[in-house]
Amino acid sequence: MHRVRSMPCFPTLDYLERPPEKLVLEGYRHWTRGYAARSMAPWTEAQRLYRGMLGDADGERAINALAGFVKTLGACAACPLKMFRSGAPFVCRDETLVMGLIAGIQNVDQQAVEFCLVTLCCPDTCDAVAMAAGHFALNLRAMDQVMTPIPVHVLSGLVETASDVETAASTNPTLH
Repeated sequence: MHRVRSMPCFPTLDYLERPPEKLVLEGYRHWTRGYAARSMAPWTEAQRLYRGMLGDADGERAINALAGFVKTLGACAACPLKMFRSGAPFVCRDETLVMGLIAGIQNVDQQAVEFCLVTLCCPDTCDAVAMAAGHFALNLRAMDQVMTPIPVHVLSGLVETASDVETAASTNPTLH
């Protein structure tokens, strides 16, 4: 059984470099950038990251689950998805919610899952996003890539802080 760990000072560079968090955050950034820019290059970077960290077979399985999740989320998000460039030391609101959603699913935290879904997408599409996110999260969990839990009270504060960071980080803007 997976042991629940305490939440690190989020977001720190050490936390963002943990393999599960890096796979989720950087995978989301690359895949969403590919959709936004209509370019294969970010998708190739995501594939390199996943295959490099998980091996070819698991990397392919995880990248397919990521692609399905981002596609579903992009079609269902309440407003255009945002992300920072790969490697940015910031985490924007949408990235925080994506990380909270995947961590919530992996750690069976229904409050965190519901908070992220309601904040990230419209009510009519929450089920489709939840299914796609669950497929992605559980694939990573099966590969022993389990994110640190992020309690809902921490997520709530992070969403507010992330919005402030987006505004302050005008030299490294998010994509829409």
